[in-house]
Amino acid sequence: MWGCLAGYISCFFLGLWPSGYTPIQSFIWSWADFIEALAPAAIFRLFKIDPDFSVKRGWAAKAFPPLIALGSIILLLGIIVQVLWGATLGEPFTTIYVYSVYTGLALALIGVLLGLLVGHSKTWAAHIAGVILASILSGVWGAGTLTLWNLPPPLPAELFWPVFTGWVVGDLIVLSVLSTALLVALTPVFKRTGLYVEGWWA
Repeated sequence: MWGCLAGYISCFFLGLWPSGYTPIQSFIWSWADFIEALAPAAIFRLFKIDPDFSVKRGWAAKAFPPLIALGSIILLLGIIVQVLWGATLGEPFTTIYVYSVYTGLALALIGVLLGLLVGHSKTWAAHIAGVILASILSGVWGAGTLTLWNLPPPLPAELFWPVFTGWVVGDLIVLSVLSTALLVALTPVFKRTGLYVEGWWA
């Protein structure tokens, strides 16, 4: 739940700036990030799954970390290129960004499938389900509060489906790549410290 609160607070302030929403609009909209963090946490908690993202079988153990790490690096580099140059200069930077996203996603998905096949299957199945559920639920709330229900919605109602589609696809990509890398790298570290909690709060 601490991660859910952190996601909500960061989203709230991002709603104020640079998005320019009112405090009320941002308060309502920011629950999307709370939901996004809550969905996978709830799956692990309700099904009593002890997260183990390690892959220990032969060649898979050697291939898994580079796939996840390389996918994340390529995706991040693509985002940096788009932010610094693609948004203002266009081609060829936009194309570089697109190919970086798809390449990074493909590498990370191969890593996730390896984890599902030769790792702790319950952990990886819960992770995959969490990514999908989090993306859809946060997309519904995020797009809905931007276009349909807010005080008032900052965007017109007819933009719900474009916003929802972009939100879900973006979340699926980012959560599949970056969250996988972070979970693989940090879960063992957190489990050795007091930062890891088995309940909702402690």
